[in-house]
Amino acid sequence: MAPSISFPGNIGFYLALSGFISLFLFLAGVRALVILRARWENRLGSLRDIWERVATFPAYVLGTLRVNRPSYWYAGLLHTMIFWGFITLQVRTLNFLLDGFHEDISLQSIFGIVYTVYRPVMDLFDVLVIVGVGLAAFQRLVTRPRRLTFNWDAWVILFLIWFLMVSDVLTNSFLILLDRGDRDAFSFFAFGLANLWDRIGMGVGTGEALHASWWYLHLVDFLVFLAYLPISKHSHILTAPINVFFRRLTPTGVLQPIPNLEEREVFGVGRLQDFSWKQILDAYTCTECGRCEVACPASNTGKDLSPKEIMHDIRRVAEREVAGVMAVGAGGSVVAPLNLIDAVGYNSIWDCVNCGACQEQCPVWIEHVPALMDLRRYLVMDEAKMPETAASTLMQLEQRGHPWPGAAFTRTSWMEQMEFEIPRFDGSQEYLFWVGCTGALVERNIKVTQAVARLLQRAGVSFGCLGEEETCSGDPARRLGNEYLFQIQAGQNIETFKQRGAQKVIAACPHCFNTMKHEYPQFGGHFEVRHHTEVLAELLAAGRLQVDHELAEKITYHDSCFLGRHNSIYDAPREIIKGIPGACLEEIEGHCRERGFCCGAGGAHMWVEESKGQRINHARCSQAQEAARKTGSGIVAVNCPFCVQMFEDGIPSVERDEARQMRTYDVAELLEQAVIGPPQAREPIAAAVDPPEGES
Repeated sequence: MAPSISFPGNIGFYLALSGFISLFLFLAGVRALVILRARWENRLGSLRDIWERVATFPAYVLGTLRVNRPSYWYAGLLHTMIFWGFITLQVRTLNFLLDGFHEDISLQSIFGIVYTVYRPVMDLFDVLVIVGVGLAAFQRLVTRPRRLTFNWDAWVILFLIWFLMVSDVLTNSFLILLDRGDRDAFSFFAFGLANLWDRIGMGVGTGEALHASWWYLHLVDFLVFLAYLPISKHSHILTAPINVFFRRLTPTGVLQPIPNLEEREVFGVGRLQDFSWKQILDAYTCTECGRCEVACPASNTGKDLSPKEIMHDIRRVAEREVAGVMAVGAGGSVVAPLNLIDAVGYNSIWDCVNCGACQEQCPVWIEHVPALMDLRRYLVMDEAKMPETAASTLMQLEQRGHPWPGAAFTRTSWMEQMEFEIPRFDGSQEYLFWVGCTGALVERNIKVTQAVARLLQRAGVSFGCLGEEETCSGDPARRLGNEYLFQIQAGQNIETFKQRGAQKVIAACPHCFNTMKHEYPQFGGHFEVRHHTEVLAELLAAGRLQVDHELAEKITYHDSCFLGRHNSIYDAPREIIKGIPGACLEEIEGHCRERGFCCGAGGAHMWVEESKGQRINHARCSQAQEAARKTGSGIVAVNCPFCVQMFEDGIPSVERDEARQMRTYDVAELLEQAVIGPPQAREPIAAAVDPPEGES
């Protein structure tokens, strides 16, 4: 019998239960109020989106799919023990509380044998949670990974969870001691302890006193844990399922437009309430695991930015808002809000390279990049505060339609050096070949553009270019925070595409590809957009490109962020390399595919100087050179014009010996050598041909 059934235990039980639950509801409710006062955003989406959310919810929440990754096996193991133990033992907790009112309404009384059969499972998870807490304590005391936040909050939570399990087992053991039954052995852990108490000769009076003591200790621990949750980092127990369910389903490289841009008085986010409710929920969902920080290239190279700290800073501002609501509600003085921009930090906002590594690693689907970009939009469009290089780039974009000051080439210069005429796109061709600013105006990348054009021509692909009609895709403007300029440039291109009858687009730049494929549809620009590596891989596989020349090289491949992580295109470039005779594909182990490391040019950092620390492209080049030393690779292959420039700039800085320096090529350049041959061995190529009959 629970000690809370008879007087005065029942009074204490009712008061404690009602008091702590009320406290929990108040603390959680006031935070929910602050979240709900933020900007509304519909996160449900279409019926198809809702189905996807429902279908994937069990894997990401109950299966903790993103927590249990091979590189974090230890943390995944201890978290799984604690999480599943916590979930499983909620049945025991509910039984405990119901039994506190009256034993006749407890689960054990209602479900009888079913509950009894479940008892060994609960005891097993008691053990697993205790072991899991021990593993977590060992990690914090001994291994102490730098990614973790070391504070008393974590220790308080660990103690409360550990004590919840210990008090649960001890309470059950004394109950078994006092009231022996036929099925006690099902609770094997508590049953073993009860037998121990028997052997040491524990009397009934002592057993009753210890049972009552541990029963109340278990109750108090549970209630304290419940009330502490909303104000601790473990509030993610409450918010993570909501956060995962309402996660953004679009690719991580997609930024959302500022709605009603012409009518708005404030652009971006300068105050907490300018965030959407989901963005503030992100801050309350952060588990402080630090995986985002480990993956972040800015954080890894000594910049001020830490994705984890960004969430902490936003939560700190939110907690000041909470304090204000509570003060006003209690009739106290108004609490001055924290300045959001100051709390996050100017450098942190500008350090982000939009690579999305933080979001890919986050186990609870926090969206760091959109939050940082909204803060950047506010600085640029409301405050006109930005690095000098960012301001000059935006001016260049606005005045000349491209981000490259002092460009010595025009949009058509690359065509003049070709062996055949590049047709002007007029709608009769299958593909519009979008060259991009860098592919047309930067000398090194003109070679890549020409390689793509030669391969398309050799395969008999019907394509044309816009030439001087081409202007910036708008990606640099949007990533620099000038949404207004982006929408002007995007609108201009969409109108040109429609006038010319473009339906299919081949983009030689992953940034243009991402923008046109995913962000142009936000403004009615619906086109089939493909990256050149996708098209070339298909042409190679179909036999339309014949590889007649060997390239006996070990080739290390670098995944660009906007093609790889943001758009999950990993295999096409690799298939091209594998299809080149003599070529041997090598990986940058630990930093490839989903875990690829940014070259440093994303987020418009191609034109913005880094604030401090090691240059990101130097860090990436060091990884590539280290891989080359192990494998003997002499080439680093990329798929992005920015990556070409970043590697060619960075490799000499990390490897002084010219003989050992890796050479940088776009995948298209390597395929061109295999299909057409090295430049000195090429024969003149025939004029562009129409596609074979029956093909479009």
